[in-house]
Amino acid sequence: MIDLYVTMPATEVEKLIQTAQIAENQVANGNAKNNPDFKYEEATMVIKLNGQENTFENVSFKTGGMYARSNDKVGYNIKLDKKFLGRKNIRIRPDANDKTHLRSKLACDIANKIGVPSIQAAYARLYMNNEYWGLYTLMDAIKPSWIKQTYDPAEKEVSNLIQCKYDGMNLTPGSESKCLNANDENPDMSAFNQFVREVNAASSIEEIEKVLDVDVFLRFMAMEWLIGSFDHFLVLGHNFYFYKRETDGKWVLIEYDYDNTFGNGVSFPVYWMNKGKNNGGNNNNNNNNNNGGWGGFNFGFGGFGGFGGGNGLGNNVLQYTFADWELNIPIINTLVHKNPERFTGIVKDILANAFNPSLLNDYIDQLKTFLLPYVKEDCTPGANGRLPGRINQKGNQNPASVNDFEANIEGSVNNVEGVKSWIKGKFDVASKEFGFNQNQVGSGSITTSVGFSFSKKKDDNNEKKSDNSNDNNNNFDNNFNGNNNNNLDNNSNANNNNFDNNFNGNNASSVCWSEALGYNCCYGCISYYEDDDGKWGVENNQWCGILESTCGKLSAAASECYGASISKYPCCESCDVVTTDQNGKWGIENGHWCSIKYSC
Repeated sequence: MIDLYVTMPATEVEKLIQTAQIAENQVANGNAKNNPDFKYEEATMVIKLNGQENTFENVSFKTGGMYARSNDKVGYNIKLDKKFLGRKNIRIRPDANDKTHLRSKLACDIANKIGVPSIQAAYARLYMNNEYWGLYTLMDAIKPSWIKQTYDPAEKEVSNLIQCKYDGMNLTPGSESKCLNANDENPDMSAFNQFVREVNAASSIEEIEKVLDVDVFLRFMAMEWLIGSFDHFLVLGHNFYFYKRETDGKWVLIEYDYDNTFGNGVSFPVYWMNKGKNNGGNNNNNNNNNNGGWGGFNFGFGGFGGFGGGNGLGNNVLQYTFADWELNIPIINTLVHKNPERFTGIVKDILANAFNPSLLNDYIDQLKTFLLPYVKEDCTPGANGRLPGRINQKGNQNPASVNDFEANIEGSVNNVEGVKSWIKGKFDVASKEFGFNQNQVGSGSITTSVGFSFSKKKDDNNEKKSDNSNDNNNNFDNNFNGNNNNNLDNNSNANNNNFDNNFNGNNASSVCWSEALGYNCCYGCISYYEDDDGKWGVENNQWCGILESTCGKLSAAASECYGASISKYPCCESCDVVTTDQNGKWGIENGHWCSIKYSC
């Protein structure tokens, strides 16, 4: 657990409380962006983690969120004067509508697991002038600095990171107006506007793939549907970024904010009421206007049917197929409905390796055990009779109890589906829709690795870049989730099994010399570069360290692909890729999986 101690003048705390008084009607009909923020840039913060303290001066402490600003417990954006575990920008969110405190964390971990660019999540307690303000989810803030840390671009100034935080961005003509450049000093949108034009001019998946990382995009689409996120691209059309990757000039999707997932916020399917009128051409914002712009709110009309765009499922959104869920968006028609094989392979991969009850339930139980004492603390009223940190008395008053925490992990509470019951229900729906045998899907036959770290790369000259941002080689998740004796997983699991270990029986990085430098271990043995540290390979477009102790024993044939190196899958004869995971690229030949050669 990370403890955040914020100190600021009492007069500023009073201003914060006054600014936080926002009622539900003040965020409706697109007005969320018009509410003033509190911001104080001279705060002091002490961060306590694993018995160590770090003090930060001149900290910027700002209210955060949009629709969630109408909740009693408020989120905050924090900018530090120096880096903490490689970050200057962090966000803490109360996820006030999530009784389980699990949804954001779980979604971030699944995103990591399926190999898409993702923020990381952990847990924190906030203290304001030594007064306990409650339990929060601590997450990355996607800023140009995050892009530099993750993608290591050569350009000094990140100019093509585009944030789409207003409803209605679905890559149709005109929807680019819902986005803005994340670089305040360089607000140019011309490259992104050109990208949207190119997407709309494209008539095939091959043409779209020239400007968009289609694999990442489709993985996010599958994940949105599986976790029940209406708060991203497929439904509301916000809470994501597009970044133009320097290495190949393609735009890549990066999503954030996952509290409205796993059945939270969708007990009444207001977003699908006019789906039949969309017909693949209207801007998603039209659908949002029809529902009054109440994004993120839970309309609890249990048992009221007749909606869902004519799919006959009414308000039982858990049973929605992917076709039911998406709102007839043109790019989805091109990438999914006209090319179902690729999307089917991606869904199968996610079901097998990241989204199924047999893999997730044990991990959820570990998180539950870890969180229980902190949830009890967060649910205990203070001397004023109010729950900790609930400073917005005009907004939605969200009752919290340990009973609701435990019950909503397992099943429905107040028309909000349980986390486990959502996973089981959607897993069943997906298996039926795509004709999968659940025993095969849940077997994890092709595993992926979460990789709780930034995706560090090397530049084009094969010169290794040092991590100047973090001299101790500590990263966000190594300290929070994997390599510390006092971390979340060690506290919550006597066997010291973390998310990676539950998902993977063979974690090569645990014995890899390059891990200390921030790079994964190679599964193959082909060397492209050698320095004083050792031999380096390239897998999944990322540098990795070669294990001489292992590779010295492999035959030449086994070094050609990952599957052969573990004596489990043959190398493919062709280079036709069906799916990709953290172990490499995979194809199907003669009805069986095969491993794409590193030379492809």
